[in-house]
Amino acid sequence: MVDATPAISMTSISLPRYLSRPTPRDVPKQNIAAVAPELADTPLTYIRDGLECLGPDMLQVLAGVKAETVSNVLPKELTVVIDDLSSDMPTHMLAVYSRQVPAAAKRRVKLFPTHNIVLAAHCANLPILQQSNPITPQTAGESITIPVVPLCIPAPEVFPQLSTFLYTKRIDYLLATLLSHPVPPALYTEDPTSERVRSALQQCASKLATLAPAHVLLSRAMAVNGLWRNACALGIGDEKLWCAMDVAWEVLLHALAISTGKQLL
Repeated sequence: MVDATPAISMTSISLPRYLSRPTPRDVPKQNIAAVAPELADTPLTYIRDGLECLGPDMLQVLAGVKAETVSNVLPKELTVVIDDLSSDMPTHMLAVYSRQVPAAAKRRVKLFPTHNIVLAAHCANLPILQQSNPITPQTAGESITIPVVPLCIPAPEVFPQLSTFLYTKRIDYLLATLLSHPVPPALYTEDPTSERVRSALQQCASKLATLAPAHVLLSRAMAVNGLWRNACALGIGDEKLWCAMDVAWEVLLHALAISTGKQLL
């Protein structure tokens, strides 16, 4: 799924010129029906539009979730403390991990609370999640119990950025997080082939190249690549997400070319 033509090679690392898109796959209707039967016949675009409105408040609830410490054995359920009651309660706890673990290293599992409808509405490759409707506590600081779902993805370290985007759909925030620098809106709102956008991209790349050394720019490029691999693995076809990844990749490749003095092919 990666363009085989290397854009920039740094010692043993070669970066592809573009992050190619896999063939789009529709979200199975049964995935929606499994977590929200009342939405089984609702158009997916309507569900996503509704989630885009509710998402920031739902994300705020997740930020106030406190989980118990997990032992070496992953439990089937987990009791969590809820500090924010402003929106829907989390339905599941994702136990996110990567299959690629160094031989002598212990597998790391990170826990992320989530809402099943957000995942079901965006991730075409995700297995069907069980229905879970925890009752909202009467007061903040009380506990609920939610099921734990193991989730193996290529790059767990950038799952927080992906999850936050699915809740907010804020392309500006995602780009600023990936690049550690704000991006001109023209890069994701206007024709990428226009002279104005090309000039803005070059200026942004030049700024990044002056603010960060090549190894830092490379680490940011690897984070974008990890986000791309996660999106491919989960089957996320959100156009804003793909636009953000394309913009971030293009800016970083240009910044690396400037920083290393190498020509971008």
